[in-house]
Amino acid sequence: MKSLGTDREINLLKALFFLFGIQIMSWVPRFPEVKANLQLSNGQFGSLLSLGSIGNLTSLLIVGHLVHKFGARQIMQIAALTMAVSLSYLTHSTSSLLFLIFIILQGASISAFHICINSQGFHFQDRTKRQVVTLLSGFWSSGALITSILAGFMVDRVELGNYSNFLAAICLIAMLYIINELAPNLVKANANPDSDHRISDMFKGFKIDGLVSGGLLCAIMLEFAIGDWAAIFVKEDMGIKGGINTLPYILFTVAMIIGRLNLHNLLEHHTIHELAVKASLISGISFIAGILGVTITGTSNKTLVIVILSISFTIAGLGSSFLGPSVMNAANTRSKFPSSVVIGQIGVINISLVFVVRWVIAWTAQATSLTFALLIPAVMLLTVPYFARIFKNA
Repeated sequence: MKSLGTDREINLLKALFFLFGIQIMSWVPRFPEVKANLQLSNGQFGSLLSLGSIGNLTSLLIVGHLVHKFGARQIMQIAALTMAVSLSYLTHSTSSLLFLIFIILQGASISAFHICINSQGFHFQDRTKRQVVTLLSGFWSSGALITSILAGFMVDRVELGNYSNFLAAICLIAMLYIINELAPNLVKANANPDSDHRISDMFKGFKIDGLVSGGLLCAIMLEFAIGDWAAIFVKEDMGIKGGINTLPYILFTVAMIIGRLNLHNLLEHHTIHELAVKASLISGISFIAGILGVTITGTSNKTLVIVILSISFTIAGLGSSFLGPSVMNAANTRSKFPSSVVIGQIGVINISLVFVVRWVIAWTAQATSLTFALLIPAVMLLTVPYFARIFKNA
């Protein structure tokens, strides 16, 4: 097959990242309905969500090596199909056991697809010398934004299961088409026996880069926490009903898109180290100020609550937008392994740590309040300057 031109390839990658964001985030703003279907407490629901990390971890351990050994195409196709099927079951389920099974399957498929498309992004970046990884993450966030707006609008209008079935089917068809179009340029199986990485190498040559792992965890934990809990926090703790309860999350995502799509402009005048230090502090402080602000003012004035949270979430999203992708870019630069293996190795440590922190947040919310629990990832973000030294040699 004839290779695609670089412009065609990057446009298809942008579309694939965009659809990936739509697919996996389409049900997040409607978590309150999912939790109600399962009749679970905050702690129980948060724990079930966290168990998806079992699937994430399994994929991260093996998929990077499978991509290196067999290429990306078939793995991407299987992952896309599994994501669509699991989304349908998760939004219909009233059984905690079935929910557990499919949240693990979803976690595995998401990590597999994540490894494949990010490996493709690094592959494109290495071939063209164009810095595109953060840019592509911006298109992922754009998809997440679109699906959040749709989900908020559809609350109380379209039944959750029907909505997710339709969206999953459309995304699956589009993804499979793009994967087929990208086929000539997708990461191929490595035919060089001297550079053949076996799955056993994941354990034999496993090296923990403490600065990268710690920095990545602290940089992305706020995004995870907002994805898990923002809609529930605004609806249940703040007492704001209807689609408006997704507004702070939507603004957070908009800000992340703006930050990721415009990082290259900032890099013309500032180093990534300088930007990471300042942005993490601004983001963490803003989020803490917003949470404490609505706690102090109370929930009687709903308009004031939404205004405070909207400003806080927007600044927090803008500041944290590029941190995660930039850490991964630094990790790839610092490692001798293929990019697919780097993503898997870093992901194994990160997803294990994220699993623990998500449990801590869930059960802190159960034991105290969700307000207090949401301060945990914001405080973690304030520690990013300590880890930012990884950018000096990246």
